[in-house]
Amino acid sequence: MNQPKPNLTPRQRDVLAEIARLEGEGETVTTARLSATLSMPRQNVRTYMMVLRDQGYARYQAAERHTAIIHITDKGRALLGKPPSTLSLPIVGEVAAGQPGYAEERIEGYATRLQDVLEIHEGDFLLRVRGESMLGVGIYPGDLVVIRPMEEEPHSGEIALVAVPGEDTATLKRWHRDNGTVTLISENPSYEPLSFPAQNVQVQGCLVGHIGTGRARHTR
Repeated sequence: MNQPKPNLTPRQRDVLAEIARLEGEGETVTTARLSATLSMPRQNVRTYMMVLRDQGYARYQAAERHTAIIHITDKGRALLGKPPSTLSLPIVGEVAAGQPGYAEERIEGYATRLQDVLEIHEGDFLLRVRGESMLGVGIYPGDLVVIRPMEEEPHSGEIALVAVPGEDTATLKRWHRDNGTVTLISENPSYEPLSFPAQNVQVQGCLVGHIGTGRARHTR
């Protein structure tokens, strides 16, 4: 059965295509930005956006005194013959303790990949955290940590992934060395420091960053 053709005017389609182009270049899309790039009155852009929103081709929620951030939907991308988008999140440079809402000038860009927000390199890997020894730096059980393999010894105070004697898994701790003794320090006072002869431990990598799972943590 043939699908009904989209009821868009050429100008509405131009607006949709411009949204896709700006998003593809990592720009923040707003009615003001569209007005400038399309040389079109802002009120006209708003009118077109209402149509695109109502037909499911774009996400647009106008709010008084707040800048509405515009996104093309997968339906809109399909209409333009573009592949479905990956999830993108706004990178907001600052947060104010006032009226909620995004301000256009606060958004630095959008993150769609892990390397957009973490300085990761080829060869880095993810591990899921078990245990509560690093709560003091905000690393909770179930979080993912990004580890960079390394051959050289970590600097004192760095968080490292270290294989220790008698354990079948490595541990994530702060690294300290005093001559021939390595001390691994937790970020939780409930855990005692672990000390070993330096030759008995093996550094497997250093912490690059971590990703929280978003669980409610106020009960900790």
